Amino acid sequence: MAGRFFLVAAFLAGLVPAAFGQLLTSHDKTFIVNAAEANTYAIQAALLANQNSNNPAYRRFAIRIANDHTEQSGQLQSSVADQDPSMRLPTGVSPTGQRLLNALKNSRNVDATFRNQMISSRLATMRMYQTYIDQPDANPELKQMAQELLVSFEQQLEDARNLEPATQ
Repeated sequence: MAGRFFLVAAFLAGLVPAAFGQLLTSHDKTFIVNAAEANTYAIQAALLANQNSNNPAYRRFAIRIANDHTEQSGQLQSSVADQDPSMRLPTGVSPTGQRLLNALKNSRNVDATFRNQMISSRLATMRMYQTYIDQPDANPELKQMAQELLVSFEQQLEDARNLEPATQ
């Protein structure tokens, strides 16, 4: 009985190892959902750009974005599974992501639209990740993953900015 009381007290005090309690806060879960939706958007936008571009540089960039974000989705899934195996990542995009995909699908200049979307979405993703990293109560494993991924986003942003602006 005393052992069970100690375990309950330790759980309430936050001293129980990960396997015994929920590790992810609502703040962590919001970040996870937003990160998963951002990855899905980037993959879908890159696939559309690759399919519709005639510019080899844009196609190479699109393929790299799709590959990077597919890998990042796996990292996120793995980190989440380690922390909360019951949590399922969304497989769709946010309403904003869907509007961007629709604009890309309907664009007369896919290259220019894709380049501009990648610049703005990389900046937004970097802000989202940095905001999460700056939270003192952020999950340590997710925080470390986010810090590592920021380097990739910075490179993607630089590469998007270095693409020759597309002309019609």
